[in-house]
Amino acid sequence: HHSRRATTRRGAMAFSGGSFQAAEAFVKSFVLDGDSVTFDRTALEGLRDFNLEPGRCVCVFPVTPRVQNRYGTLHGGCVATLVDVVSTVALLTVSPDPGVSVNIGCNYVTPCPCGTDVEVDARVTKVGRTLAFMDVTLRTAVGGKTVATGTHCKFLPNSQQTRSKL
Repeated sequence: HHSRRATTRRGAMAFSGGSFQAAEAFVKSFVLDGDSVTFDRTALEGLRDFNLEPGRCVCVFPVTPRVQNRYGTLHGGCVATLVDVVSTVALLTVSPDPGVSVNIGCNYVTPCPCGTDVEVDARVTKVGRTLAFMDVTLRTAVGGKTVATGTHCKFLPNSQQTRSKL
């Protein structure tokens, strides 16, 4: 069982143990890089407390006014982005290829009000020759109430099997 904890301080990451460089680099460049103006960086500002294991990434996301919908709860588009990005981090702990999204599915279970911290738990369920499958659960950090669940399927264009067929 290999586990590694990451914390963020002013956009920098500090890690201890393990060898999850690809996942760490993805998080740093696409989510935490202070100079980035990408959608991921803008939408997921505040994502923190990364815990990495092989095939798994758990982190915390604060629901702030910036990511709420007209009802004052976590916006569904932000949930989909969390499913996308956090499951990709989990994938990178077991695959050198971050893949390309084929399908993302979200089930919105219960509204999550502004001011709530959400734990995002992404797990890789299978990495095949050309496809990878991940499951994600978003729960309230306090109380563990399920907010949403998601699935993510990615095509792995850089896999050896894919390249041999092109």
